[in-house]
Amino acid sequence: MSLLEKILLALAALIGVVGLILSHVAPEFYMERYVIEDGFVEWLTVVALVASAVLMLRRAWALRKVRTPWFLFVTVMAAAVFLFGAGEEISWGQRLFSVETPEWLAEHNKQSEMNLHNLVIGGHSINKLVFSKGLGIVLLIYLIVLPLLYQKNAACASRLDRLGVPMPRTWHVVVWIAVLVLTEVAVGTSKRGELREVLLTAILFVQLLRPLNGWIYDVTRRVGEDTLKESAR
Repeated sequence: MSLLEKILLALAALIGVVGLILSHVAPEFYMERYVIEDGFVEWLTVVALVASAVLMLRRAWALRKVRTPWFLFVTVMAAAVFLFGAGEEISWGQRLFSVETPEWLAEHNKQSEMNLHNLVIGGHSINKLVFSKGLGIVLLIYLIVLPLLYQKNAACASRLDRLGVPMPRTWHVVVWIAVLVLTEVAVGTSKRGELREVLLTAILFVQLLRPLNGWIYDVTRRVGEDTLKESAR
């Protein structure tokens, strides 16, 4: 583990521990100051997502001449998803630039904000359907199913490498699960989502810095049959 990874994880742990303690000993301060909208916790989430997007875009640019279109597409799309998440987190700068919510969004958004994750359509919360259940399924596949296939099936590992899918290390998966469980059961108030988001996005960035198959971002390496044995170890 590099020094940068250790520093980032230590900062994330500090934010998490302070948040957990405040949620019990000073719940009002926790909700009204620590995890408030546009507060430092929310902006740290945005910073982590933007940093992840920039990292992936830089990799796509550096590898544009030596990787397949699919590899570059997956890498750029990952960056786009991270940027979308950052935009949603701050309602696309609505409060920052004092932008009025469009009428249709104001009517269908439960917080009258300019974002998609708070939409309620036909009595169904988009946040619950897409950003909670949908994201949960994606994380289950990415953190559990794909790593098992990657470790057990050499051909599958090679395909994932060629597609440019950055695979989590075992300890990444353990930390992801620990954060999900702890923020669900140990936070002393109902406002746990903001704390969970900042910790998960920090882990995401650390994971992307040095994934299990980090060689796929090495411009001097070929990704394909020459990495088949290595990726299947």
